[in-house]
Amino acid sequence: MLNESSRSQDFTAGFEELVKQTKELQDKLRRIRLELNQLIEDSLPNYALDSLGARVLSHISSETYQVQEAGLTLLGIPIWRPPENPRTVIKGDSHLVPGRCWAFSGRNGHLVIALSHPATLSYVTLGHISKSQSPTGSIASAPKEFSVYGMETLNDEGTLLGTFFYDQDGEQLQTFGLLEHETSVYKYVKLQVQSNWGHPEYSCLYSFRVHGMLA
Repeated sequence: MLNESSRSQDFTAGFEELVKQTKELQDKLRRIRLELNQLIEDSLPNYALDSLGARVLSHISSETYQVQEAGLTLLGIPIWRPPENPRTVIKGDSHLVPGRCWAFSGRNGHLVIALSHPATLSYVTLGHISKSQSPTGSIASAPKEFSVYGMETLNDEGTLLGTFFYDQDGEQLQTFGLLEHETSVYKYVKLQVQSNWGHPEYSCLYSFRVHGMLA
């Protein structure tokens, strides 16, 4: 009995230590991600920034989801609130505000951006509000798996620059390294969302940034 009790205590202590080490590693990884995001933001320009001249090509992007519920009232009478347009995604806002996002129908869709300048691309940053900011405590409409394509012209199918996973429990802004195409210069980028975190009706994009070097 004593041996079994001792083994049980050892197992419990070992498990608790493992949990502690896992949490410490997760915290360290989160700090590294934050430092990486800040380093990229400080050192590399964002070629998908509206104020620099980047444009969303709405005619070849997914259609905007039409929200059914009213968002404003006048003298107690509900008024339909127009949805955010896809240009919202490239505003480059540092602080993401709940509801200020572009939504498209379903769990998969795409957004095509004409970059401000032709560039070689190295990183992208995808942003969404956190669970703590959400009124429901859920961000089911956030992208889950997504891919990025570089396009030299609007007629080509695009070159796959990477497929990524947006962590719903991670930071708001998450940065991802692209596959190396050092000699390739792109004028357009396509963001393809393959899935979201469970919302059956629509998916939301708050912020998307494209980093690299001027060609």
